Amino acid sequence: MGQAKGAGAYDHARAGAHVVRRALQAADRDPRWLAVSLIAVVAATYLQPAPLPLWLFGALLLPCFWRWPGRIVLFVALAGAAWTSFGIQRQLDSRWPVARTGETVPMTGHVVGIVAHDPYRARFVLARDTPPYRLRLSWYDHGHDLLPGDCLSGAFKLDTPHGSANPGTFDYEGWLWRERIDASGYIRQAKRCDTPPRLTVDRLRALAMRRIEPFLEGSAMKGIVAALTLGIRDAISDEQWAVLRATGTSHLVAISGLHIGLVAGWLFALARWLALRFAPRSPVPWLAGGVGLAGALFYALLAGFALPTQRALVMVAAGLFALVAMRHIAVSRILALAAIVVVLWAPVSVISPGFWLSFGAVAWLIYLGRVVTRRRVLGFIMLQLGLVAGLGPLSAWFFGQASLVAPLVNALLIPAAVVLVPVLLLATVVALLVPGVGGPALAAIATALEWAWPGLAALASWPWASIHPGVHGAMALVLALVGVALLAMPRGLPGRWLAPVFLLPAVIGMRPAAHEIAPGGLRLAVLDVGQGLAVVVRTRRHTLVYDAGPAYRTGFNAGDAFVVPYLRHVGRTTVDELLISHSDNDHMGGAQAISEQIEVRRRSGADSGHPCRAGQHWQWDGVDFTVLYPSDDDIEPGMSNNARSCVLRIDAPGGRVLLPGDIEQAGEQVLVERDAAVLAANVLVVAHHGSASSSSQPFVTAVAPDIALVSAGWHNRWGFPDEHVVARLRAAGAGVVNTADSGAIELAIRPTPGPPEVSRWRQAAPRVWHTP
Repeated sequence: MGQAKGAGAYDHARAGAHVVRRALQAADRDPRWLAVSLIAVVAATYLQPAPLPLWLFGALLLPCFWRWPGRIVLFVALAGAAWTSFGIQRQLDSRWPVARTGETVPMTGHVVGIVAHDPYRARFVLARDTPPYRLRLSWYDHGHDLLPGDCLSGAFKLDTPHGSANPGTFDYEGWLWRERIDASGYIRQAKRCDTPPRLTVDRLRALAMRRIEPFLEGSAMKGIVAALTLGIRDAISDEQWAVLRATGTSHLVAISGLHIGLVAGWLFALARWLALRFAPRSPVPWLAGGVGLAGALFYALLAGFALPTQRALVMVAAGLFALVAMRHIAVSRILALAAIVVVLWAPVSVISPGFWLSFGAVAWLIYLGRVVTRRRVLGFIMLQLGLVAGLGPLSAWFFGQASLVAPLVNALLIPAAVVLVPVLLLATVVALLVPGVGGPALAAIATALEWAWPGLAALASWPWASIHPGVHGAMALVLALVGVALLAMPRGLPGRWLAPVFLLPAVIGMRPAAHEIAPGGLRLAVLDVGQGLAVVVRTRRHTLVYDAGPAYRTGFNAGDAFVVPYLRHVGRTTVDELLISHSDNDHMGGAQAISEQIEVRRRSGADSGHPCRAGQHWQWDGVDFTVLYPSDDDIEPGMSNNARSCVLRIDAPGGRVLLPGDIEQAGEQVLVERDAAVLAANVLVVAHHGSASSSSQPFVTAVAPDIALVSAGWHNRWGFPDEHVVARLRAAGAGVVNTADSGAIELAIRPTPGPPEVSRWRQAAPRVWHTP
């Protein structure tokens, strides 16, 4: 009996092994499995804090030379990871060294890409033949007539590619990496080379823009037309971008698979009709496919042939090949082959939001096409609803925003784009060749777009046009995607009822229990805003923003770029108190943007109707807030803004925080002489970014912090924090942490006494492209 049971178990094991072997053999022949494994391994390689050694891949690849099921999947994945690691190391080697940041050096190169102009500067990429290969430069008050292909020689002040690092905000360093920027900086002095400019596609695009620009002068739609025809999006205003994001239509002005597919489809249909009419004996499908692909290639070149257009071109080429080959190839297999080509051509695509959104959209449409109704109108509406729902989690993950009106808007605009894009391209080509005919047509199209724009803007202004769901962590993203897939399953299938359960973490913005704030506790974040200060303090149910970071004449401000995204990232939609310590730009610059995008219940301090004065006090959730300085007696005529800084003390049962703004030594002396005991704190946000004009010895002794947090710009020109200040703080027993090196600094104080928990964002989320 026992032998029979043993034999049965052995047979089951053999049967199971046979099934696994057959599945692995099928995977070796299925491009979908190859694509999934390749994408997963390349993404994992990019998420490592350092490139993996190539010898490791060599060792792992050895077993792939023997015949066994699944070896091809493993070989493709490992080869892709090795290729990615090799490219990462090469790019790291070509970057401008950190040790030479801020150095001014003579260099020569050619302008590549479109030059961005604003009233103060020209911004462009300069390409060279030796490392650093690509420089992103600003030329202030010059370069307004600069074109791609121009040669420049001069003295350039260069920095290692670097940007602010904060949770929930745009990763500027990651964008620089994807653009293969090896150094950034500005031109101290430069002149044109004696050599003639290079004739490049980008130069032709810029010249084309100059030729059609007079017909669009004064039109608010100039940027939209330029984006749809030439892929030049610099003329789209911030207000227009806000409308496009709120309505989920940003993809309509970014030349992508939709636009290139439309051009290829129109040309394919036209060439096929002409061939059948005039040359029916010719290889009609191949002829039409060649014309369609040539048109797609021309449009991609016209748009600059950037990575997104390359990706779209590969996808369109794969679809055209399947169409003209008259082979019944599953669309999912075509998509997988396109993904393999894109990833092998440019592994960096995998860390681009556009890669996941474009391939995700097509894959999701393939899935929806199998489950939605076949009725044309109802099916199209369901596809729109399903597409927005499916891409909602990805949009929230990458951009922190999802549009609720996108299904309606896209249902109207995508059919319009089927006609608009080809007509607009045709008008542009005619305007370039016969300006007297094409120019007025282009202007008429821009006028029509102006008439339609107010309707789109009205939808964007609706309070619920877009939401900012809290997709916290990769697990919440995966659960949300699974939930949406379950919702799209046909009725009656088991498990469909679980969809709301999977969607719950993203819908209500649930965060892990470790991030909950108990009564009497607080969380403080000193955001990495460059040379400035922005601090977010959260108790259980209330939020304080102390200072708002800088704003610049170029239009960039820290409130819009860092503070608001961070607040949404941590699930705070209301600021109970926006306290501006003093009116210097590096502390107040982003305040207006915060007030415009987040509900601010009370604004106090500089430039408000509620000045900051000693003795002011309030309590939130068991945490006390007290203003220590200045009093009316401390204010004197002619005092500097820094000397008027609001000093705030936060008392929690588990510790105390002191926020002194940019107070100077004279003000510190007043506080010490008034009552040194009230200054004692576990955590000190160092005054004036660590300047030698603050943090006097008596003040540091009175505070006696365990942790000193510095908010300073990376390699700033003032040398903050001053080395003597740092030494003074360390001598007092404080651990010094600087946003310039650590990124955003998050600190948790528990309701019970104990050391604060400190987290440095660059350590919490390390990336190979982050500097340092």
